[in-house]
Amino acid sequence: MTAVAIVGLWHQGVVAAACHADWGHDVIAADYNRATVAMLSEGKAPLFEPGLDELLSRGLAAHRLQFSETPADAVTGRRFVILAFDTPVDADDRSDFAEFWRTVEEITPNLCDYVVIHVTAQVPVGTCDEVRKRISKVRPTLMFGISYSPENLRLGVAIERFRRPPLPVIGSDDEWVLRALEALYSSCEVQWHRCGIRTAEMSKHALNGFLATSVCFANEIGNLCDEVGADGYRLAELLRLEPRVGAKAMLFPGLGFSGGTLARDIQTLRALGDRVGVETPLLDGTWQSNQQQNRCVVRRLKAVFGGSLKGRRIAVLGLTYKVGTSTLRRSAAVEISRDLAAAGASVSATDPKADRGELRGYSSFVFHETVLEAVRHSDAVVLMTPWTEFRDIDFSAVKAAMRGEVVFDTANFWNPDVVAAAGLRYLNIGRGRHTRN
Repeated sequence: MTAVAIVGLWHQGVVAAACHADWGHDVIAADYNRATVAMLSEGKAPLFEPGLDELLSRGLAAHRLQFSETPADAVTGRRFVILAFDTPVDADDRSDFAEFWRTVEEITPNLCDYVVIHVTAQVPVGTCDEVRKRISKVRPTLMFGISYSPENLRLGVAIERFRRPPLPVIGSDDEWVLRALEALYSSCEVQWHRCGIRTAEMSKHALNGFLATSVCFANEIGNLCDEVGADGYRLAELLRLEPRVGAKAMLFPGLGFSGGTLARDIQTLRALGDRVGVETPLLDGTWQSNQQQNRCVVRRLKAVFGGSLKGRRIAVLGLTYKVGTSTLRRSAAVEISRDLAAAGASVSATDPKADRGELRGYSSFVFHETVLEAVRHSDAVVLMTPWTEFRDIDFSAVKAAMRGEVVFDTANFWNPDVVAAAGLRYLNIGRGRHTRN
């Protein structure tokens, strides 16, 4: 068994630990958060991911997986050290690397010769070179290698994407490191693509920058479709027929991107441009466009209610960052709930998977366990996270429970005719307010 240490146990680190153990590696996974380590030691992931608890329990039962709250101890004697931090961001999506550098400093004395330090955390280009520099300064005779791979797991399908990464890139400037990593990840059903370490670091920035720009383009086109009576969803389907666009292009209109993932790399690239003196007007525009898009919920509801939401009751269905996860961190639904409250509305909400403990940290809405409890006496219902549990809602019962009649489907999830048949007024994003073509 190959001895692997994984440091940083939020989403990607936990998935990596479980999958490496399942491949037969001897894994010690570490994090400074004692509560997280205790939970994982019992086979429970800190956030919902389909199949992850089962995978953790299997690794623990096979004695190939253990957890530690001391990263320096965890890396001792390990052949591979994977830095898999979920880098936190501030309110402006700028990354905070304090814990990352603290960890590099603390693990350096315990690293063994010929260890490979593999970075999958979202870090700015040039970080791996800085890691090498800091380690070498403390231990100038240590023989070690460093590499980077872009993490692109996606909440809800993370295990599948870890096993079959859609962007199978390994970046290093050392041949022996590339060979070692290809052997470590030989269980992945992909052909790995090699490149230099800074190219690998840039690949993550560039990918998320491209996806973010696509989202904003789709939303702006969708906003125009609303005004002229065109169907932005049908338009996206048509554009995907063009080979230069692609069958999976992110072109469906809706809310702006959230969660910090795409925004983090937009901010990283903008900061890089400032640092090296290169203007980034497209990325600047993407950032500004996304900031504006989520304001459409308050703007559209204000227009419906005569310019003010004061005294209105708004029900929000779905609070998590996206379908397939339990976390509310950097969720658009939470941010929009806060905006609604700031505009004078009272907000009730429900979600089938939201972490009930995490919910206690939010005061901009009142949480209810069922849809009918959340919509009771509401003037409008806003669908935010399109869980399958919301697919077959009884809209007649919803109408009977409501005080008003507005349903705002920000995910374009429901059939407008079904909603309208219940006597409700249906709003959407990008599908044409006046006609459907």
